[in-house]
Amino acid sequence: MKLFSAYRTLFGRTALAFTLAFLVFSLFSLSLVVYFVTLPLSKRTAGDLSAMAVLAAQIWVELPPGTRPDFEREMKAHHQFIIGLAGKPLAVDASPPFYLEYFRQALSARTNKREALLIDAAKPEWRWVDIAMGGRTIRVGFDERRFVTRIPLTMIVMVLAGTLIAVVTSLLMVKRITRPLAALAAATTRIGEGRRGTPLVEKGAKELVELTRNFNLMERQLQALLENRTTLLAGISHDLRTPIARMQLELELFEQEPDQKMMAGMRADLDEMNEIITMTLQLSKGIADEVTAQTDLGGVVNEVAEAYQHTGVEIECHCSSEIHYDLPVAAFRRVLHNLIDNAVRYGEEKPVQISCMAVASGGCIGIIEQGPGIPADQRSAVLQPFKRLEGSRNRASGGSGLGLAIVDQLCRLNDWRIDLLESESGGTTARLLLPSCDYPH
Repeated sequence: MKLFSAYRTLFGRTALAFTLAFLVFSLFSLSLVVYFVTLPLSKRTAGDLSAMAVLAAQIWVELPPGTRPDFEREMKAHHQFIIGLAGKPLAVDASPPFYLEYFRQALSARTNKREALLIDAAKPEWRWVDIAMGGRTIRVGFDERRFVTRIPLTMIVMVLAGTLIAVVTSLLMVKRITRPLAALAAATTRIGEGRRGTPLVEKGAKELVELTRNFNLMERQLQALLENRTTLLAGISHDLRTPIARMQLELELFEQEPDQKMMAGMRADLDEMNEIITMTLQLSKGIADEVTAQTDLGGVVNEVAEAYQHTGVEIECHCSSEIHYDLPVAAFRRVLHNLIDNAVRYGEEKPVQISCMAVASGGCIGIIEQGPGIPADQRSAVLQPFKRLEGSRNRASGGSGLGLAIVDQLCRLNDWRIDLLESESGGTTARLLLPSCDYPH
């Protein structure tokens, strides 16, 4: 069971794959060593030994009887040959090893008859052949171990050692690679269970470092998303509770003394609640699936700006000639509406300047208000839901804190860019960049 569990892991499967691959490589290498080294070397050794055996028998026959003992001692001492007249019959080696079979075949080719290898129980490691020479039968014996050569053995050891080193090195590398992946798997399980933990250590290979860095970023974004969800629910609860409380009080007064002013206040409270709910839904869903259409940016900007003429704030709109752009119109209108609404709300009733022009990178819409401005360290924070510079949630001093968050979300969805910059008057310039605009030359 443990072995099966280990196999199911990435390390187990990779280790098994590497091990099998190197085993196949080892078998293939050993086969090459046997075929191209061991067999040719054995055949050559068998041929040389058979030639020496025939030559020794021929010399023994031609030597004077008195010198033959010296020759026999010389052959045994220096060539590991025992030579002499054949004595008692010996058993035939019916199934010799392949290298002895090579020797028998080479000897048969030299004597022009089928020779047989003989076995002597008194010397089991020796092999014998009876060679007919000069009307006599000469028995030549040799040690079978002289066929054993260290060259193939060395190669086999080299192949096996190299395979072992390669397998161990590969397993260490696989372990080094899979350890961070295992940590990532554990971290995903932890996140799935809703538990927080320390960020993963970003070290190792470039790809693993990038993967870990992206995972840490994703975890931070998920955590921010959960926090925003909590803030969203808390903000909705707080912002809706105030108009609901006012409406309850007005209803009680309305029952006692109907008044048109109270009815207008109730309608305003209902509008306020509807606005909060609408903006919350826009923030949660976005307008990602909207169909794009060719649009005149200047025309849309002028149209949206005209809707704010009744606010009493002077709106100065300066747009270039027709700038056509393929974009989701509703999302673009929502971004403009929220940016202009923000400028009117916080511009201290001073004129708001709106510009629209074509630049080298696309289209640029600028909305400049002359209010107190946004501190540099707060410009990214105000793009988050319910983040407001004014600490209270008083509607008279500001909105719900969702307007710029919706702007930021829609810009991300449509690959637009929103920058909040300090204007020359000390207020804030909201710059909206739309890439790759198509406009007449």
